[in-house]
Amino acid sequence: MPVNAQLLNLTTTGARSGRPHTTTVAYAEDGGRLIVFASNAGRPQSPAWLHNLRANPAVTVEVGELKYAAAATEITGAERDRLYAEQAARDPAFAVYQQNTTRKIQVVALTPARVSAAAAHLKEIHAGLREQLNDTLAAVDAYLAGNGQLPEATNDLQRHCLSFCSALHAHHTREDGVFPTLAATFPELKPTLDRLAREHETVAALNTQLTETLTQLTTAPSREAAVHLRDNLHHLAGELETHYTYEEAHLGPALDAA
Repeated sequence: MPVNAQLLNLTTTGARSGRPHTTTVAYAEDGGRLIVFASNAGRPQSPAWLHNLRANPAVTVEVGELKYAAAATEITGAERDRLYAEQAARDPAFAVYQQNTTRKIQVVALTPARVSAAAAHLKEIHAGLREQLNDTLAAVDAYLAGNGQLPEATNDLQRHCLSFCSALHAHHTREDGVFPTLAATFPELKPTLDRLAREHETVAALNTQLTETLTQLTTAPSREAAVHLRDNLHHLAGELETHYTYEEAHLGPALDAA
């Protein structure tokens, strides 16, 4: 075991025996997840715990006084390479392990495993907000197509934009109220919650810009203001997509225990 490594006890279910097996492994933290490395000290074969969790990704994690069920997800591609490189930089033993084997050492993320109705509900909310945003963008396009001359296009644009901005604000306000409870229940999620809170602030600022641009457009209609509104909406859409993807991957699994 590497010197001064952060260690956790990982309990998997035997792929053949069905019995629990506990192994002490080194770990790192990344965005609310715990990351473990199937180094097996650079041996050519993967450790037995990796084989077990591939058969059954439901595991138990013990870190200090914390013990909780978790879902194991094998990380591949560029994200795997980043996580392993960061670990090798922290502890050069992991660079040696990789040099000693032709096997690409596997990397696994452990996330608190409470995925059910609440996580599904979060995805439904995000899907609904995406739909509202798409409807708002369609309303902007209709407004621009008519050069703002049709009153119904103006009214439709105002209705969609205000509805979306209000729904987004309400959703993030509710989440901000839940975050302190989640932080107390799952200390390991603090980096995730801190990032989400910062992103909420960024989105709130963009949301304010949208409402200000909409007010400008409705009080002094112009094509320039409509194009500016559309650009703001596309910018917000990009920020939200990154936010949704991260939140669903890192926060969703803990929601049911809040």
